[in-house]
Amino acid sequence: MRLLKIILAFVFLLSTNSAIYGADYSDSNFTYKYSKTQKFARVETTKKKTATSLTIPSKITVSGVSYPVTQIGDYALSDLQNLKSVTIPSSVTEIRSGAFSNCFELRSVKIPSKVTKISDYCFSMCLELTEVSLPKGLVEIGEGAFMYCGKIEIINWPSTLTKVGGYAFNGAKLPELVALPAACVEVGDEAFRATDVVNFQLPSKMTSIGKKAFADNGNLLGLTMPTSVNTIGDLAFFGNNELMYVTLPQTIGRMGEGVFMDCDKMNQVYWSPSLTTVPNRTFSRCEELEWITLPDNVTSIGDEAFCECYSLKEFHFPTQLKTIGNNAFDNCNLGEVTFPSGLTKIGDAAFYANSRLETLTIPASVTEIGSHAFDYNPHLDTIKVESATPPILGSDGFNQYTYFSAMLMVPEQSVMAYKRAGEWCNFQYINDRPTGIDEIFSENDDEKDLYDLQGRRSTSSKGFKINPRTRRVEIRR
Repeated sequence: MRLLKIILAFVFLLSTNSAIYGADYSDSNFTYKYSKTQKFARVETTKKKTATSLTIPSKITVSGVSYPVTQIGDYALSDLQNLKSVTIPSSVTEIRSGAFSNCFELRSVKIPSKVTKISDYCFSMCLELTEVSLPKGLVEIGEGAFMYCGKIEIINWPSTLTKVGGYAFNGAKLPELVALPAACVEVGDEAFRATDVVNFQLPSKMTSIGKKAFADNGNLLGLTMPTSVNTIGDLAFFGNNELMYVTLPQTIGRMGEGVFMDCDKMNQVYWSPSLTTVPNRTFSRCEELEWITLPDNVTSIGDEAFCECYSLKEFHFPTQLKTIGNNAFDNCNLGEVTFPSGLTKIGDAAFYANSRLETLTIPASVTEIGSHAFDYNPHLDTIKVESATPPILGSDGFNQYTYFSAMLMVPEQSVMAYKRAGEWCNFQYINDRPTGIDEIFSENDDEKDLYDLQGRRSTSSKGFKINPRTRRVEIRR
């Protein structure tokens, strides 16, 4: 009985499909499917595979009955590598997926006014396409619709357009100014990636920006996002190496990872007070970023958030900050670091290779410091740790030279605890720096006795002073 039901359902499906698309039909240029019941036809393919120009008829006549051509089928006219122009009749209401894809020589296209959506990959890889006329009632541009159309010089943006799908213009050449209409609320993943646009004007009602939506636009200079944007996807503006400033919306809800990664020339950022986390890799390798002020309600700075921001010399840590991620400030240029009193965790290599870092204050609230957190900071001279209980310190938390030469300052009653604690015990000087002698001066050219840091006598040179803070011998002239 079950088998009989399946067979009957299959037969019904075939009969339904036959009713809608009653038969094939062809003329000298095209083949079609047409519906006797619904009275319309669809272009299936063309017989003119090497044609340079095609005109699609507005109707076909079969056995004396006219059927308006309202559709161009999936990939119907794709891969026509000599096609330079095509005329689409006003009767067409739907152009299906990939209909003109890989028509490498197609130069211009005018889409009829009744079409409300450009289907997925419809004109992808039309490498010579220079002019696109979109219909006034267009609502959506589908995924990959104009992907890799490398020469678009003229394109209009209908006021009715609400969505630009993922990859829609990925790798396409577009005019320097793209002003999306006020109705547009969504830009999909990689929609405008690598288009070389200089200025994007985003509409005031836009709510969503997809992953890599505006990435790799080497000429984009600046960007102010509308206040309506509440979601920015991962790497949305990645690799815009001319982008200099960004203003984020005041009420943004979610921002993905690496949004401004590799924006080499970015130097000004206005952060949103609604974002309490700086996501992973947000500003990684923004080499010219000089300053950013985070609001005090930021509680977390993610992994590699400011990694390799070589120009970052000063940083205000938000008062409510709790965690700093792995490699967060790796290879920056900070000179002094004072953390807020509520900070609890500093990640692995968080401040690795900050060559200007000289002083450091770690509040009593910090319970964990990761491996290599302050490694390779050759000028780090004074570290103050306010906790009576030594925080967990990962392997090579500080550089070997720092362990040997810097002063570790801890609560007086905790000196022995630090001397016995793993990794902290590597510090040679905890709360004191025994030099044996404070200062030595020589006022003449005779050789004098010089005492080293352990109070042992050694051969001296003429005219010198031992600086009690740096423990370096300074020659007096």
